[in-house]
Amino acid sequence: MNRISKFAAAFALGAFAVIPAAHAAKEEKKEAAKPVKRNYSKEFQKAYGPAIDAFAKKKDMAAAAAAFPAVEAAIMNADDRYEAGVFAFNLGAQSKDVAMQRKGVNLIVESGVAPADVKPAYAFQQALYIYNDKDYPTATTKMLDAYNMGYRGSNIEVQISNAYRLQNNYGEAINWMGKAIEATKAAGSKPDTQWYAQALNYATRMKDNAQILHWSKEMIKVDPRPETYHDALFQYQRIADLDNLESLSVLRLARLNKALMFEHEYKQYVEYADARRYPAEVSAVLDEGFAKGTISKNNLTFSEIYSGAQKLIPELSGTWAQDEKSALAAPKGYSAMLTGDALLSFAQYDRAKAMYEAALSKGGIVDRDGIDQTDRALTNLAIANVYLKDWAGAKAALAKVSGTKRKGIAEYWTIYIDQQTAAPAA
Repeated sequence: MNRISKFAAAFALGAFAVIPAAHAAKEEKKEAAKPVKRNYSKEFQKAYGPAIDAFAKKKDMAAAAAAFPAVEAAIMNADDRYEAGVFAFNLGAQSKDVAMQRKGVNLIVESGVAPADVKPAYAFQQALYIYNDKDYPTATTKMLDAYNMGYRGSNIEVQISNAYRLQNNYGEAINWMGKAIEATKAAGSKPDTQWYAQALNYATRMKDNAQILHWSKEMIKVDPRPETYHDALFQYQRIADLDNLESLSVLRLARLNKALMFEHEYKQYVEYADARRYPAEVSAVLDEGFAKGTISKNNLTFSEIYSGAQKLIPELSGTWAQDEKSALAAPKGYSAMLTGDALLSFAQYDRAKAMYEAALSKGGIVDRDGIDQTDRALTNLAIANVYLKDWAGAKAALAKVSGTKRKGIAEYWTIYIDQQTAAPAA
């Protein structure tokens, strides 16, 4: 029976839907070079002869199918079962009979004697049939068996993730989607952007803030559209419970990425920037919103804020030289930081940078409430450097931020900087 065994095993490898063709060819050669000795029962050989003759010689699929029940009834040992399975699988493939293919896969897996190179793939194929039956717990177990046997084709990690999702086990669904992404990267390929979106969706369903923030950041790394930045940044603002000035650092990044998309976000921006403090920035942001049509000058609130900001711009910009001189003469750095903040809001980035550097070198950046504002100075120094396209300087400043909330903000700015400095795709 060696002739039949070699023929059927090699043919199975060629027809097996899950195994790539190139891999199948290699495995076929292995089978030919190292034939597996099988011990078929006499009963099986007697029943199998007419079936394989109808299939291989006469190409009569109907006759082969009619002969198969006798083949199955004659199974006496594991080798018989394996050979019957290979035959059924290939018969089903040729005649497009999924039920017969499935029977073949089940017999192969149940035999336990499939060649080691293909055993994991057959186990995975069996899992897919069960998955299609919507028996997701069993399918998950079978897929995990295939994975643990070494099967890595067909994006198995994604399949396992989907199986867990359909059981509402979003934690494991995220875990396996993460494995899919890492495996694809390790293979030198680019993961599907949709995988990140799915992981974020599962995190949202779980209401797991840590996972939401993680996958939001991963999303903007692979899909840096304004919409993606919008969702990531405003989720962070909500989850981290930022104060007004911390939120302003987030809104500035949103503005840079054209991710201010709704009227209430412009209201936030002008409230947190405060036209009495940063009138030039408030005016510029409102101009952008008016131009986009997201907000209207007919809105009394916006029109009044805009008018007030415009009036204050000449007044506040006229004291810069005096403010800088006083700040540099001060023994501590808080005044220099405040002067830097004002200059930053007027887009005077070089001068703002000098003030922040002076503040940090002096130290003592403590506000009236006794709160250390060093992280604020570092964040704003980084923002000034971003506008000056001093990417290295910006990253260096962000790397020194230590407080939890500001550190989170720094991570988003760092992602943006990395995107600006990344080599263009070939």
